[in-house]
Amino acid sequence: MVFVRVHVMKNRLDSKQKSELGDKLIAAIAEVEKLRNTARHQQTSWVQYYEFDPDNWYNPNPLGDPSAQWQIDVIAPRKLLPTPEETKLAVEKVNSVIRAFSGEGMLPARGPWVHVYVIPDMGWGMDGKIPNWDGWRAYFEADTEEEAERARAVIFGDE
Repeated sequence: MVFVRVHVMKNRLDSKQKSELGDKLIAAIAEVEKLRNTARHQQTSWVQYYEFDPDNWYNPNPLGDPSAQWQIDVIAPRKLLPTPEETKLAVEKVNSVIRAFSGEGMLPARGPWVHVYVIPDMGWGMDGKIPNWDGWRAYFEADTEEEAERARAVIFGDE
């Protein structure tokens, strides 16, 4: 389960680049969260792009290409990023993805800026319910639809 917001200048990325970058960000965060990045996992993974006009992003002393400003927000439940080490690893992995994608030239303010927001236990709901995060792991790793359905019942307490 991955939820990422990418803040970037308007017209910096085309649709194909957004898909490619989204796939790489999902894979990076799934690795940190120790989740198998299966088709089932991708159904619960989102990357949102927020595109800004250059006039709506102020930097008083920009370095590098001003259109290359990146801010990436990773939002995860504490159960999937439980330690500071895992949070730090998420920052490092996302930074590596953006650097590999955008090139190694100097980005403004030596970006990209990566923020990880870890949502406290019981602070992330779906369909009015607080999911069982251990059930998510079983759901993503299920090899059959029957296993996935049993895990889904655990996730939402329908067992």
